[in-house]
Amino acid sequence: MKLLFMTCAQSSSVDSQTGRLSLFHLLEQVQAPSFPTAMSLTLVGMFAREAGEPDDQSVRLKVELDGTAIFDSAVNFSFRGKQRSRVLMAMNGVAIASAGRLSFSFLNGDGAALGAPWEVIVEKAAPAAAGAAPAP
Repeated sequence: MKLLFMTCAQSSSVDSQTGRLSLFHLLEQVQAPSFPTAMSLTLVGMFAREAGEPDDQSVRLKVELDGTAIFDSAVNFSFRGKQRSRVLMAMNGVAIASAGRLSFSFLNGDGAALGAPWEVIVEKAAPAAAGAAPAP
């Protein structure tokens, strides 16, 4: 099995008639007003199976902040007789203790990474300038 791509967005929508996925506000860099903070996001992975691999698969999703694991869980899915399978993981309230590099990885049963991780830089937001109007 191979990970074709992975991305992370603030939110997503799947069209009920076509099954097409729309992602909104891809996450590459996030500014938090303070720490600790919580984030909600959708992680998407597109997998392709190789000849002879079973429909039902299991991978691990590992989330790290500067190399320290903050989430690690099995993800089970099925190809349903097709060559590719899309995995959507809605993660609500991901606790981020500090600024740093947030890394999302899918791992196989041996713990080896499937493809490159998706990384999000988390920074502390700059304080508002004195007398500045708040952003809408």
